[in-house]
Amino acid sequence: MAFQSFDPPGAQPDEILRRVAALRRALPGLGIDGVLVPHEDAYQSEYLPASEERLAFVSGFTGSAGRAVILADKALLATDGRYALQAAAQAPGAVFDVTSTPEAAKEWMRTHLAGRRLGYDPTLHSRASVKALADAAPNLVLVPIGPHPVDAIWNERPAAVAGAVRAHPPELAGRSPADKIADIRAALEADALLISASDTVTWLFNWRGADVAHTPLVLSRLFLPKEGPGTVFVDAGKLPAELVAGLDGIAEIAPPDSFPSRLRALAKGRTVLADPAAASEAALNAIEATGTLKTGKDPAERLKAIKNPAEIAGMRAAHLRDGVAMVRFLAFFDAHAVGLTEIDLAEQLEGFRREAGAIDISFDTIAGAGPNGAIVHYRVDRTSNRTIAAGDPVLIDSGAQYRDGTTDITRTMVAGTPGDAFRVQFTRVLRGHIAIARQRFPQGISGADIDVLARMALWNAGHDYAHGTGHGVGAALAVHEGPAGISRRSRVPLEAGMILSNEPGDYHEGEYGIRIENLVLVREAAVPLGGLKPMLSFETLTLAPIDTRLVLPHLLGPEDIGWLDTYHARVHGALAGDLDKPERDWLETRCRPLVG
Repeated sequence: MAFQSFDPPGAQPDEILRRVAALRRALPGLGIDGVLVPHEDAYQSEYLPASEERLAFVSGFTGSAGRAVILADKALLATDGRYALQAAAQAPGAVFDVTSTPEAAKEWMRTHLAGRRLGYDPTLHSRASVKALADAAPNLVLVPIGPHPVDAIWNERPAAVAGAVRAHPPELAGRSPADKIADIRAALEADALLISASDTVTWLFNWRGADVAHTPLVLSRLFLPKEGPGTVFVDAGKLPAELVAGLDGIAEIAPPDSFPSRLRALAKGRTVLADPAAASEAALNAIEATGTLKTGKDPAERLKAIKNPAEIAGMRAAHLRDGVAMVRFLAFFDAHAVGLTEIDLAEQLEGFRREAGAIDISFDTIAGAGPNGAIVHYRVDRTSNRTIAAGDPVLIDSGAQYRDGTTDITRTMVAGTPGDAFRVQFTRVLRGHIAIARQRFPQGISGADIDVLARMALWNAGHDYAHGTGHGVGAALAVHEGPAGISRRSRVPLEAGMILSNEPGDYHEGEYGIRIENLVLVREAAVPLGGLKPMLSFETLTLAPIDTRLVLPHLLGPEDIGWLDTYHARVHGALAGDLDKPERDWLETRCRPLVG
């Protein structure tokens, strides 16, 4: 059975029109002028079960970030730069004004929401998002409603999935739940903590689940007092007996539908720390009903992001196996790409990963040929599936879930001989990738401080990309993980043990896309002679060649060429022994020094 489906994702425009019309008919009975439809579910998740895809149901847009505002006579679909082309293509223009910049969304709301009563479901929105929305327009009144009115018109809503839970073994987890809880409590300056993020709860208890496609989290929340057992809100039916027994003395189980009523009882008389960017408005209201809310960052999120030695070892081992799968795929691409389709490529890569031991992919493969590569988060389906022609650039962004680690890698290739203009842009993107990979930086630096390094070569040529340069990655968990990243907005200090992506890009609508992505581990670095500050640097974990046929050496500096040659020598040394002779010969050719 394939890890992913290539069925067309959205409804036809006429069906979207009917759904929006049905939603509009419900507005007067709710006493509101419009309704907010978020992408997030009650767990504030990025990746959702099919039963929670309200935004996709009502708009046709299937990206992982965005929201719709539906009024009686107008509608907005707002997303970010990653999804500009996808949102415009999927959401019917006859219904939605589509925006992909915060400025455009704010202007739309200032114009159309002034004096309106806008309904929102407080179980589906974080307090931070509600607060930001409250200031969106003059005299805007936010009206809490529930359940969300989309649910009433969703006649064929998929059933909720209760995925089986498995233990993440001690040799991979590295630390016991009791040890992790002790660390969290040592950092907790309150009577209790509400952990709202399911991936954090999953990490804490050394679970791995199947509630969401490709992300092995267990949908759950945890109320953790400073002393005594916590209360974990999770469907007990999906926990095997040994995992239930493992909670003895650590936490008791409460059914998810008892949240937030149970939360009110637990918070009574206590000061409870909760992150307003992660916890729902309904949850924070429940705490405030009986206790004292203290807002701040969840300390468990930072502890999860700093991988321990066992987690790092697992990630390195997973990247070795994934590197073998990628080399086999890249060699296959060189030999057979012309005449194949995007789906053919995704399925072939999935097959190589299965043979390498993957238990799932870490997200739906982005396989974009020619103009489809310019759609940053393009998802091929049977209606968009493009056949590879000679000379087509192809962008493949993919990853896998292994028992011991999570991978995420992007390589851009050309089915044949690349044009000079393409090689110029590829080299500029590569310069940005190398600038991040080889940079040493002081402790306390955040991703916002170094994001510019990835963009300098592009900026100097009048180009940029509308996404962050890097996101956090979990260890055999979520491929997108907070709190740190590399972007203009990421102000969380980078710390040794964090794993992030390094993925600058360049996108030419209607022509092609370029992205080069490796995962990197933050580690302590030697202080240069005469230096005064403790330093950090990146170790590249991903092992797969970058196509030097697409590179113009004269646009790189000597240190850039040195990094690329050293990286390729390391890739060859790590992977050659696990390949058969034709693939080993291909790898040797692709890993030769750039010059000479």
